[in-house]
Amino acid sequence: MEPGGGARPDAGAEHPIAGPRGGSGPAYSDGRGYYSIHPALPWFFRRLFEERDAEARSRALRAYVEAIGFGGEYYWGQYAQGNRDVVGALRAEESNLLHARALARRNGWWRCVLGTMQGLRTFYDHTGRRAEWARLVEEIVPDFVDPATEGPLPGREENWSLVTGYRVGLLEEARQWAEAERLQEIHVEWDRGRARDDDRNSQRTLAASLHGLGQIQREIGRTECVAAYRESFDLAQRIGDGTAAAASACNLGNAYIGLRDLAEAERWYRGGLELMPDGDRMGRAGSLGQLGHVARERFEEARRANQPEAVLLRHLNDALGFYQQALAMTPPDAIGQLAVIHNQLGASYGDAGQLDRALRHYRESIRYRESAGNLYGAALTQYNVAVALLRARRLADARDYADAALRNYQTYGASAEQDIQDTLGLIAAIDKAASEGSPAQP
Repeated sequence: MEPGGGARPDAGAEHPIAGPRGGSGPAYSDGRGYYSIHPALPWFFRRLFEERDAEARSRALRAYVEAIGFGGEYYWGQYAQGNRDVVGALRAEESNLLHARALARRNGWWRCVLGTMQGLRTFYDHTGRRAEWARLVEEIVPDFVDPATEGPLPGREENWSLVTGYRVGLLEEARQWAEAERLQEIHVEWDRGRARDDDRNSQRTLAASLHGLGQIQREIGRTECVAAYRESFDLAQRIGDGTAAAASACNLGNAYIGLRDLAEAERWYRGGLELMPDGDRMGRAGSLGQLGHVARERFEEARRANQPEAVLLRHLNDALGFYQQALAMTPPDAIGQLAVIHNQLGASYGDAGQLDRALRHYRESIRYRESAGNLYGAALTQYNVAVALLRARRLADARDYADAALRNYQTYGASAEQDIQDTLGLIAAIDKAASEGSPAQP
């Protein structure tokens, strides 16, 4: 059956099929492995949902919800293994996933709820629809989590870990790091207690939660992130999950960037790239972008050491080459990754003295981040633009971008206090340059 085939019924209806599709004859292939259906089938299925016998109606409804939930999990798994083409199928299935989710919650079919959520998570994360995802997570937290203990409700143990992972992800986006770390540590200990050597899936779950803990620890500057990432990497290698191992390897590279060990960072980035499936263009693009980051860090070190211009240009050209490859390989709807790459291209062209090209990439980055509701990321780029414009003596434009960055940082309150202070310092530098008519640096 074609994903998303058939009209979605009114939200209040208990049956999921609302009428026939046009056309005639048997199933028809669209050439991509999906099929339309015979026009009689919707009538047949509708009869099942209108049976007078309540038990028969319930069986039909459960079959529909389980089928859609299984589809959501399948697409999530395919995406996790590097098949980004499933985003198109998820786009077609969005209404079915939302409707099946509502029916599953209404009837207490909790595994089906999580199946649909996995598909929606993949689609909304890829396309940057974070506000919609946050609303869906907030709705199901009371279905699975005991508010007194943060542990699972009785009978919901199998699904609690996944829901907790959703919650931690939202806390990270809100930059509530202390709460995110506290909840993720509970998550890791729960998964560790359930992991078994003879159960590959439980080891994969533990690897994922350790990776999540490493992400949080790296963001708040804890060196323990290396140990968390390394344990996650080793577990993924042990069970033969190359994609998960590649993700941990790349984040070990990020950790070593923070520790100022660029050689070790590059080693892990290249290792992650080797583990990435050839068909995972988006994942490979991310690894290439990280190699560009290493080249940019080497440029910064060389500039601080007053290295010859030829050395600086070599590092900048290396960075630009990696970023351009990453941009070409990233899908056009992967707006989170596109925003990062455009920001880095803007910074690199700015360092090369090509301000107009830098501004084009910076503006794209801001547009993508604002469309995804990522105001912190937008502020980071706006700050970078303000610095570049200050150096170019375009002071009025610099002040506009600095003011925009400040407004966006202020929405995060105390969690962005240092960023706010840095931006206020930048605004003071711009104002001083404007009043004195002399060059100033932030």
